[in-house]
Amino acid sequence: MKKIIITCPKCKSKMKIMDKVAKYRCPNCKEIYKFNHFKKFIRTITGFFEGIFQTFKDIKQNFITKYRNTKATYNYMKQMKQNMKNNPNWSNYHREQAEEKKMKQAQKPKFWDKFKK
Repeated sequence: MKKIIITCPKCKSKMKIMDKVAKYRCPNCKEIYKFNHFKKFIRTITGFFEGIFQTFKDIKQNFITKYRNTKATYNYMKQMKQNMKNNPNWSNYHREQAEEKKMKQAQKPKFWDKFKK
C-alpha cells in the first residue's frame, strides 16, 4: 500500500499513515486519528486539483524559461553580428568561403563534358 503524510489535528505534527481506511495513533500526542472513506475521498479530490494546478505552474515556468533562453540567444547573436561588422577579417572570411564554393563548382564535371569524349 501507498503511504501518505497527514498532520495530526491535535498537535499539528506530521505523521505517515497507510492509504487505507483505519484508525491511526499519532506518535507525538498519542491521539487517535480516524481515516475514513470521506477523508480518503476528499484527499483524492484535492490531490487531483493540486496536480492540475502544478501542471499549469510547470507549463507557465516552461514558457518563461523558453522566452528567457530565446531572448538570451537573440542578444548573443546580435552581439556576435555587431562584433563581426567591427572585425575587418570577418569580411575576408566570407570572401574565402565564396572562393572555396567557386572552386568546388569548377571541379565538378559538367553535363555536356560526357558527350565531348
